[in-house]
Amino acid sequence: MKKTILGTAAVAAAILMASCGQKNNGKDAQPTATPAANSEHTDGAAQKQGLKLAYVNADTLNQYYQFLIDKKAEFERKQNAYESEIAQKEKSLQNEFLAFQKKAQAGTLTESEGVAAEKKLRTQQEALEKRHMAITNEMAKLQDATQEEFQNTLDKFLENFNKDKNYDFIFTYSKNGGFILFADQAYDITKEVLDALNEDYKSNKSKSK
Repeated sequence: MKKTILGTAAVAAAILMASCGQKNNGKDAQPTATPAANSEHTDGAAQKQGLKLAYVNADTLNQYYQFLIDKKAEFERKQNAYESEIAQKEKSLQNEFLAFQKKAQAGTLTESEGVAAEKKLRTQQEALEKRHMAITNEMAKLQDATQEEFQNTLDKFLENFNKDKNYDFIFTYSKNGGFILFADQAYDITKEVLDALNEDYKSNKSKSK
């Protein structure tokens, strides 16, 4: 029943500033696109002299974003409580089975009593299995809800964050895997994003009390 609350480092916002060059006949050239001289329209995107990119380290965000820390603690509390519940029910069922087995071996049960006892034990076993399945599903839903809430929060945050940053693309970087195999630390704005996220979370948490 063990699960981690942050499975796929799906958590990461990213943001990375750099100029991307293009190769043109063996020579580097900025990927500029300028409108025709006589054009009546000016496309804002076409005037850009390159892409503005940045990244955030997903591993750091997973480890230090307070929202995720709190959710992980909540998940573990529920998981431990459920494990304790299941363990107690399993022990109780085992004790009942041993008592039944002892009586059966001693011959102190009538046939009808034996049939009734076996039926009761099967019913309890089935109920225990259903409860275990319900708990597993509930914990999976909790993980999904946490991931969805995190992603929605992150999307809204980055939309506001980028209003004055004007990055063109946002990427996720993680040492544990991902599409980005190398990232120059010069473009790492993880701390800036993490600090702002934690400040927003702290503020919203205080308002909800």
